[in-house]
Amino acid sequence: TVGFQRTESGRVELNSRDATGMHPATRAETVGYVPQNPGSLFFAETLAEELAFTLKHHGGRGADPGQMLIKLGLDGAEDRNPRDLSGGEQERAALAAVLVAAPSLLLLDEPTRGMDYARKRALGAILRGQCAEGVAVIMATHDVELVGETATRVVLLGDGEIVADGSPRTVLSGSLTFATQVNKLYGDGFLTAEDVLKGIEREGQTAGQRIGGEWRDTGW
Repeated sequence: TVGFQRTESGRVELNSRDATGMHPATRAETVGYVPQNPGSLFFAETLAEELAFTLKHHGGRGADPGQMLIKLGLDGAEDRNPRDLSGGEQERAALAAVLVAAPSLLLLDEPTRGMDYARKRALGAILRGQCAEGVAVIMATHDVELVGETATRVVLLGDGEIVADGSPRTVLSGSLTFATQVNKLYGDGFLTAEDVLKGIEREGQTAGQRIGGEWRDTGW
């Protein structure tokens, strides 16, 4: 889809057009790509210049650079060289440089590399927000926690073959290798902490209704 490698078989389409022979500039109008090594995207002296370059080559169309940096927790880093940022910051800087152009398809390769838990959750919220705005997000990752909290479809690959394809709950629940930490602890279809809290809430409501019924029966 990005165009770095030729397809050996099959067909890749973007907006019903064959992407194989598509000009890189045309492809870039639709696809945003953040590689596993985000530093390979940087060439400008400051982060602000990186975002400005992207907007310039997209005709000035896109998101507000300042707001994008705030959204990704990089406000105050505008004048810093992207290569001087930490690993997690570089990942977010590369994401900002791509998202500022408002792509309709976002490709991510190991997007949480170098991020702590709080930043991972923040990234998950951003990706869900992008999906809500109509952006298609495809990511290659080993971070099952991110998958459990963010994805709507999971394709599990092994030795180049599709091993499983379905919803996160279907693919990850009960897996010895790819289950989330919450699922390993609680099982029973729970993937995230939010799932557990909702389960506790449901159990509490059921218990309350049961107790309430007993009270009514005994005249309370």
